[in-house]
Amino acid sequence: MTAARGEIREVVGERQTTGLLIYRASRLEKLLDPLVQLLAVTQPDNVLAPQTIIAAHPGMRHWLNGALARKYGAGGIAANLDILLPSPWIDRLARQQLGQRAVSLPRYQRQHLRWSIHEVLGGDVAALGISDARIASYLRADRTHPSGGVADQARRRFQLGDRLARIYSQYLVYRPDWLRGWERGHFSLVTGNAAEPVLTSTEQRLLAPLWKHLHDKLGAHRGDVVGDLIEQLGRVEAGGEALHVFGVSHLAPSELAVLRAVARHRLVALYVPDPCREYWGGLGRTLPALRLQGAEEQARLDAAEGNDYWADQAHPLLASWGRMGQHFIMELAAGEGDVLSDVRHREDEQALHGMNRLQRVQQGIRALDPSLMQVRLDTPIDRAARADASLRVHSCHTRLRELEVLRDQLLDAIAGTDADGQPIRPADIVVMAPDIQAYVPLIPAVFGVAGHAGGLLPYQLADVAVSRSHPLFGAFRKLLDLPGTRVTAPEVVDLLAVPEICRRLGLDAAGVDELAEWLKASRVAWALDPAFRARFGVPPIAEHTFGWAMDRMLAGYLMADAAEAERQPSVHLPDGTELAPLTGIHGPAAGYLGALDHLLQEVQALCDLSAETRLASNWASELERRFEALFRIDPMDRAARDAQAMVLGFIRTITSEPTAAGEDPLLHFSVVRDLLVERLSAVPEQQRFLMGGITFCGMVPQRAIPFKVVAVLGLNDGDFPRSGSDAGLDLMARYRRLGDRDVRSDDRYLFLETLMSARARLHLSYIGEGVKDGKPRNPAPPLAELLAVLDAAAGLRPDDEADRPWLLRHPLQPFDSRYFDGGDGRLFSYNALFAGMHGRGDQADVAPFLDPGGAAGIDPGATIALRELHAYYRDPARQLLEHRMQVSLDALADDRLPQDEPIEARFAALDTVARKLFFNDALPGWPHAAWPPATAPDWLRLGGVMPPGRAGQQAWQQESAVVGLLLQEAAKLPGFEHAAPAGGSCGIDVPIGGCRVTGQVTHVHRSSIDGGECWQLLRVFGGNGDRLKKEAELGFRERVPMFLDWALLRLHSARAGGTLPALRLRPLLDGDERPWQDGINDWDARFMAADDAGRAARLGELERRLQQLLGWWIEAQSAPRWYFPKSAWAAISERIYPKKRSSRSSDVEAADEPARIDIGSSWIAGHGGVGERDYAPGYSHLLAGEVDFAQGSAELAALAEFALTLYRCISFDASAEVSA
Repeated sequence: MTAARGEIREVVGERQTTGLLIYRASRLEKLLDPLVQLLAVTQPDNVLAPQTIIAAHPGMRHWLNGALARKYGAGGIAANLDILLPSPWIDRLARQQLGQRAVSLPRYQRQHLRWSIHEVLGGDVAALGISDARIASYLRADRTHPSGGVADQARRRFQLGDRLARIYSQYLVYRPDWLRGWERGHFSLVTGNAAEPVLTSTEQRLLAPLWKHLHDKLGAHRGDVVGDLIEQLGRVEAGGEALHVFGVSHLAPSELAVLRAVARHRLVALYVPDPCREYWGGLGRTLPALRLQGAEEQARLDAAEGNDYWADQAHPLLASWGRMGQHFIMELAAGEGDVLSDVRHREDEQALHGMNRLQRVQQGIRALDPSLMQVRLDTPIDRAARADASLRVHSCHTRLRELEVLRDQLLDAIAGTDADGQPIRPADIVVMAPDIQAYVPLIPAVFGVAGHAGGLLPYQLADVAVSRSHPLFGAFRKLLDLPGTRVTAPEVVDLLAVPEICRRLGLDAAGVDELAEWLKASRVAWALDPAFRARFGVPPIAEHTFGWAMDRMLAGYLMADAAEAERQPSVHLPDGTELAPLTGIHGPAAGYLGALDHLLQEVQALCDLSAETRLASNWASELERRFEALFRIDPMDRAARDAQAMVLGFIRTITSEPTAAGEDPLLHFSVVRDLLVERLSAVPEQQRFLMGGITFCGMVPQRAIPFKVVAVLGLNDGDFPRSGSDAGLDLMARYRRLGDRDVRSDDRYLFLETLMSARARLHLSYIGEGVKDGKPRNPAPPLAELLAVLDAAAGLRPDDEADRPWLLRHPLQPFDSRYFDGGDGRLFSYNALFAGMHGRGDQADVAPFLDPGGAAGIDPGATIALRELHAYYRDPARQLLEHRMQVSLDALADDRLPQDEPIEARFAALDTVARKLFFNDALPGWPHAAWPPATAPDWLRLGGVMPPGRAGQQAWQQESAVVGLLLQEAAKLPGFEHAAPAGGSCGIDVPIGGCRVTGQVTHVHRSSIDGGECWQLLRVFGGNGDRLKKEAELGFRERVPMFLDWALLRLHSARAGGTLPALRLRPLLDGDERPWQDGINDWDARFMAADDAGRAARLGELERRLQQLLGWWIEAQSAPRWYFPKSAWAAISERIYPKKRSSRSSDVEAADEPARIDIGSSWIAGHGGVGERDYAPGYSHLLAGEVDFAQGSAELAALAEFALTLYRCISFDASAEVSA
């Protein structure tokens, strides 16, 4: 086909032997037909020679291999194809024509070039003409830094070198003319007489003189070699195999120039995905008109001065998103008559009928006709518009909700078919996100484990950082970070749990658990030693450091002989150090201390290295030794072996990268760490793509290939389009040209390609509402522009309140009733568990974990441990879930390894310091030893329990005052007038019904009172310094265990034979009003005074009470009652202990008086308090579900009824016997 002069020729591609032949299609797969046809007619003369195809990117290469194989059919073979990427192809061509590489010139690659710049920045830059004031200021050391600014200065120097290398790498591709000018000494080539002094200084005092020095030192670069290559190609005779370039939507000017040079002597066919079939970018117009349009576009670029600008197009979405593609089309068509155009878009010319929403948007872009998107929305919106899931935007509250919504939408998609009636398989689905790393930790929670073939939605991950691909990388990263951290106990235990470290240290899981318990008991918090603490500007004390803890553990192994830490005397070392040995370390397990010591020594060595500056070659060998000293890989674990090889490879690049630039620089550890972290955080260049199942990947140009279902998450304002940062050093950002790339334009065009690559469904989502404040949030600008175009096509204004069928705002919770009531067909859930729930999203009716009153009781076995009964009545939720059902919430517990030493002037409640002081230190020496002593006991002072300094003294004074009050109460007891009777534990073995209850009852003090033997059970509760607790302040958590101890010991002693002792319950409390305690002791007094028959009757009654308590415990193991100690006591406390009592009426009578049940804030506290439901780590909440014991509720009535019954069971009426 011929054409008038100045027009682009249309030809039949199969008949051409030279020239630049362009095929365009909006559907990438439609470019396969001309590719296959042209491959068939351009076979090389040598049948063994491969045909060359250049693929746009690795993802395209992978897709093209599979697409060609499918194109040839079941019996076809796609073989002998050499599919390359553009840069390797130019390199190979340069070696063929010039005998040297053009692109892979090591010294000019960014990772090598930065080291050459790094060395320049460390010298006399002013002598080279580099006099930009910003550079000297940036490189100046920060003397306020703890290390004197050495680390900070070293990092700044490296970061500046890296940024400048990145800029120069870009100029090698897009601005070789600037570089050539600077090499000749034209330092004002770009900015000239610009009015902006910052721009002129950037060129004339930094970029230009620095580049001239680098070029003089390093020699020819890519721009030089590519220029020589193009010149050489001009001398090549015509002929040679056809070259196929597939899927490109952008080529750098130098790459396109090479292709044009090749096209002068052989056929070059470009297969270009073009969203629009019309001549929107200039292709197909006359050359004069095309040049004019290019000049106008360049003028708009110049006027924008590096900012965004608007270029009018016939379609608003092409105007907003299509600039990069338009520039590329212009560049393709801007040659001097060397462009041949084949038939355009082929099947894109066909009209579509009965289009869905996605097809209308795509066809409007394809035909450059926005009117094709127009649709009439009926009021109310018809069912078809709501059911159209082909293009839908989902507004969610969190990333997790985005994934939960996505899962339901994908399950709905695979349950249907595409437009051709073909099934949608997981492999037909791609899920992208601008920041896929933010979603990677959440994906397994919704979709399961990556790579698992089972399930309806198997998936694979791509574009994932190295550090997330194997735990070894994370462990190595933690080691690198340790010198900059406080080295806390949880961090060290986390390292101990790494399998490769365990293997090196010779530890198994039991050893790690044992060490963790020892560390917890030692009360280590952070820091290796006092000197390490001093780095952080705090006093260099030894307490709570690992060195101090190791000394305690070793002293415990060598010297400790007491069973309890509170009874172990301290030891004095020759250097004057006083230690409290840690008890319980003995036997073969003591060998674990050697493993811990080895780890701590390696951590210390790494921390010492963090202050050093060494040659790069020295760093590589040193870090490799440190790695080998801490990690040992299972030789049978291939993944671990691969991870080890990668880590060692990263370490070796510390040397290999600068060596390629001819350097071996002096580097501070901070720079070395940054280098390794950069490697660990990067996405591997060779990461596999399209491995089967759903593909989760980043939103990068390499992913814009056809899928039946395309989902894009995280389209939030500020996250997309992404913004580049050049620190004001990149002149390209200010002086732009046609064909340049910038991050924001790339992202906009990528969004356009993504929209055009979806074949059946396009799922778009963003965080549209704040999860905490409920305030609306904006979508990303490209998504907002799409929504605006959809509004306009439907005749809607932005402020119209009309429902939009393409925009779906999701509830906060996945179990919201709107997903199940059928009110909106777009809201649905495939979660069967949620479907069985009923309730509002803001107040879901979540069923309790266990059903109260459901299943029958279990067989408890022949023996019941007393501690299990105590555990249930003190904390029923924890006992049932943890001990009975093995549901552990320890990971959420507050008593995990500490990472801070105690600093407040109080002791932790869990330490029960007052009780230990009373029984271990005060009571044995009373009244002969003065209380309080001058100093705290050794176990308290040296064991890490006591806060350091003044805060510790205050805490000791407060707690010793409480102990003083306890001693005053003890002095009032019979038998305690002159000294405390001997106390100890009493073992019990009591048959109750068909079971035996066994255990130890502690703090039983035996004495002789009025000529008879008396056992007194002392029980101690905390106080606030000036008073002890009153009896009315004791709840079921305290009362039921006390009653169990007393009642079981009463039965045990009565059945043991011999002299029958009196048994008194003695909780040391404030005040004289103690009806509950008095009732128990009065009962025992009457028991002692009764004859044999009377005693037998009373013991029978006591046994029935214990049977009732055991029966409730047994029933609760499978069908728990509404019993939570604090709230249950609150439900009846006012009836048991009225604020004003007219007379000493019986407790049970008071309890029987009708009263309004009110548990106040005991269950759910307000105003920042913590109710029983929310006690850490959350057992009560898990057991009760969303039950709130509201006023008048059946649950509250059941709670109060059982509380009253329980109180009657453990109480005695002082005036009359009352049966439980």
